[in-house]
Amino acid sequence: MGGDILADAQWRGLHLTSIARNDDATAAPALAPTTTAVTSSRTGETIAPFASPKVEALFQRIIWLDMVEVHLLAELINEKMGITISDAERERMARGGGGGRGKRNAEMDDITVEAVVEKTMFDVKLIGFDAKNKIKVIKEVRSMTNLGLKEAKELVEGVPATLRKNIKREEAEELKVLLEGLGAQVEIV
Repeated sequence: MGGDILADAQWRGLHLTSIARNDDATAAPALAPTTTAVTSSRTGETIAPFASPKVEALFQRIIWLDMVEVHLLAELINEKMGITISDAERERMARGGGGGRGKRNAEMDDITVEAVVEKTMFDVKLIGFDAKNKIKVIKEVRSMTNLGLKEAKELVEGVPATLRKNIKREEAEELKVLLEGLGAQVEIV
């Protein structure tokens, strides 16, 4: 749809308007907007003439903005008009997709977004332990974290505490099974 608007604007004569800056004395004066209807060679439909001098004047100012300023303008317009764009829509726009595609491609986009969100690294958190097995838990925590006896004891006594961070799911599952066998309550986050 965005491409159609641009094509229609070009057919209305916006692209024929000469661009003149106030500080450019050599530039030709701006042409008046087109007043006759134009037939699109692309679609064959008749396009109404562009007749708003206010829009033409605004266009003349916008055309001199750099890409960052255009982006900021678009963000401001979206904010003021209450238009919200989800992260998935922003990603699709950044890839240049989204419009006029089949259902299968849209489903693939959703799968891709879900795959990106899927967590790959996990933390192992000790949330409790059986008091009679405290020494065994401390020894196991000491061996899996490479801490000294005092640090491992403080870590176990300060539950809930994160034992290992950013490890693969398989390793986290192994540690959980090992600690639960000793009477500890462990969760993977």
